[in-house]
Amino acid sequence: MATDAVVNKQANGLYTLYQKKYTEKYGRGPNGNRYRAKWGLRDMLEDYSYEQCKQIVEYYFRTGKQGHSIDFLLTNYDRVFEFMTERLEDERKREEVRKQTEQKVKEMENKNDG
Repeated sequence: MATDAVVNKQANGLYTLYQKKYTEKYGRGPNGNRYRAKWGLRDMLEDYSYEQCKQIVEYYFRTGKQGHSIDFLLTNYDRVFEFMTERLEDERKREEVRKQTEQKVKEMENKNDG
């Protein structure tokens, strides 16, 4: 388990990422209490790795959620992660089907040419 100092640094990094994404999306910084948000982000870090948490924050801003409040993220990060992994799995499966279809088309073309 990471030390308290490391977890604090990671939580601050996640909040900074959240601020950056929020500002990119809305053209202004978020209103909120960084100190309070940091504690919620620490909880997220107990459940997921730092890399997964960064992916959750980044994915959150690709959702259609209006306002992208930090409070919603902190109370629903499990659901956001679940949707994110489902979408990634769906994209992986779609890519696999695309490749299989390409292969079948090539086989049919070669069969018809021969």
